[in-house]
Amino acid sequence: MNFEPYITYDEYVELGGKAPLDAFSIYERKSQRLLDYITFNRIPKLTKIPDEVKEVLVEFIDKYADFNTEVSMGNAESPLTQYSNGVETFTYKDRTEDDLKKELYKSACSWLPTYLTFRGVNFDIGQYLQQNGDNI
Repeated sequence: MNFEPYITYDEYVELGGKAPLDAFSIYERKSQRLLDYITFNRIPKLTKIPDEVKEVLVEFIDKYADFNTEVSMGNAESPLTQYSNGVETFTYKDRTEDDLKKELYKSACSWLPTYLTFRGVNFDIGQYLQQNGDNI
């Protein structure tokens, strides 16, 4: 099965994306795979990719790019986990890729139409779209 991206680089930039072209394809593929997981692979069954999906992908790609920049600069895996000045104590938690995925999951569920994220048993998006006239 060939990989068909849901968004082009031009669309990504038009929607406010900031990742450079050379990194776009890597982050787009990673983002799309996560989005397919979240939506139970329902997006490929649509005849047209909804704008909400493209907007979510822009957010995913930008956040993956930011996260990888943090990691490469050493900010995401700081050896400092706790600091105390004698009066106050601060505890720092490293941000992991799992934390990023949880954040992206919540974002996708709040932005995407319910028919893409619905977790009901035996939900057939093709049948849903035919019944509701929403064949996008």
